[in-house]
Amino acid sequence: MTAQRVAAVSAWMMVAATAWIEAAAAPSVCAPDPRAAAAPSGLRALCVDAGSTIGPLRVLLGVNGAPAPGMHKPPGFTFGGWNMPQDVDTSKGYREARIDLVRTHDAYGPGDIDAEFNGPPAPSGFNVSSARNALDIYPDANADPEDPKSYHFGPTDRLIASIVGIGAQVIFRLGRSETSGVAPPQDFARYASVVEHIVLHYNRGWAHGYHDGLRYWEVWNEPDLGKLFWGGTPQQFYRLYAELARAVKRADPAALVGGPALAKSNDDSPYQDGFLAYVRARHLPLDFYSWHWYATDAEDPLDFVRIAHSVRARLDRFGFEHTLSVLDEWNYGLVYPLPSDMQRAAFVETSLIYMAHAPIDLAALYRADNLFGRDGATANRTGGALVALGRMKQTPLELPVRGTDSCGFAAEAGRSADGRIVQILLSNDAIPAQALGPRAGRNVLTVPHQFEVTLLDRRRIACRESRGYALTVTGLAPERPYTLERFRISSSRGFGRVARAVRSSGASGTVRLRAALPPPGIELIVIEAARRASR
Repeated sequence: MTAQRVAAVSAWMMVAATAWIEAAAAPSVCAPDPRAAAAPSGLRALCVDAGSTIGPLRVLLGVNGAPAPGMHKPPGFTFGGWNMPQDVDTSKGYREARIDLVRTHDAYGPGDIDAEFNGPPAPSGFNVSSARNALDIYPDANADPEDPKSYHFGPTDRLIASIVGIGAQVIFRLGRSETSGVAPPQDFARYASVVEHIVLHYNRGWAHGYHDGLRYWEVWNEPDLGKLFWGGTPQQFYRLYAELARAVKRADPAALVGGPALAKSNDDSPYQDGFLAYVRARHLPLDFYSWHWYATDAEDPLDFVRIAHSVRARLDRFGFEHTLSVLDEWNYGLVYPLPSDMQRAAFVETSLIYMAHAPIDLAALYRADNLFGRDGATANRTGGALVALGRMKQTPLELPVRGTDSCGFAAEAGRSADGRIVQILLSNDAIPAQALGPRAGRNVLTVPHQFEVTLLDRRRIACRESRGYALTVTGLAPERPYTLERFRISSSRGFGRVARAVRSSGASGTVRLRAALPPPGIELIVIEAARRASR
């Protein structure tokens, strides 16, 4: 269905099935709406029990792309559509979305130890200007790593300051950005000394540095992806990892070190079992194991959960039960045509809700610095999805939800510590029918002369499209007035409030709500009890 058609249907259904809210006499457990038979077909029955919490609500709000100006994907490097004008500061948008983790990868100079870009000064295709080499941390490979004058920390200082300034943690990727030189460092010991002094600069104040306590230090990026980032052998990478991991721990024993930032997480490459066997045999630190995934031509938000279980099983099999599983690069598929902003928004929101119950300890979307407009503060649809998810941090106690599915209709609910506020986040991302079932050809993504990635088998499932929801919330304080607000993202509108009403929870402490929400669509429902008058 085209975006115009979705917008038209959405507008029609909003008029034809205006949401209603009312108190209802219902038992304390979640029960079906007694008037469900009168509801328009296609509404999903959802139940939330506000009287029972099931633990902390997990909200995975990590991203790639530092908010500072000058750290964005260069305008001339157009693959993937993540480009941003370099003068934009997205700090305000990141704060509104409550982004809490930022990976430094692909700032194209800042955050890079020794990147070697070779593009012309003017934007050209997939090239990055060689002028950005001057932004590297350690531009002269033959310089003395003990001498502070060998380092050019300024651009990376600004990158890190912009992340720390919004209150987020940092995943510092040690290595190089995309399209830089791929040859292994000439001297692993020298490179390790450089890494040690970078950690000392940010965590121990070396060379007029900082005491930021940066926690996550990641060795390289996607060494398994052809020769886009790593031109050496797997065995050379193992040795480099050993040198750099030890260097990080020498500089700061409290820091967490990991890698290898796999691109081919569904392939049995030497960077999976071979890497883990090497680390285990030499008792090397591996505080986290990082991996990437794009739902290429499946458009299936459950892909990340399926890969996560495989990664967790592999780590446990090698004895790394306490190693964190970190999905620090992910998004919709990479093949063209790219999705609409609203399609991506619903996919991202549903994926993040699914991930919250998967064996994923940290996740970082690639990328978010292009999601908040030229002013760095006006969210597009996907940015609005992050803002909506960030609002869920106000209700950190998770509530049980019944009625969702694995076909893209996702929901999560939370309650504030004092019990006054309940929030329900709904995301309706219907997997296209053409993306279900076996592929016509091999389960492989091929980029000629570059790499191949083994894709997950597409799921053989029958999905029922939901055109909206019929929500029952039980367990609220009885006989108490509640303000109910609905915020929505759709093809026709960005994140914003669409309804507000005041009702009583009635004797049963139950509220019911029914509304159209055709795919792709996102809605945040906020139910807030009035404060009791003080005596």
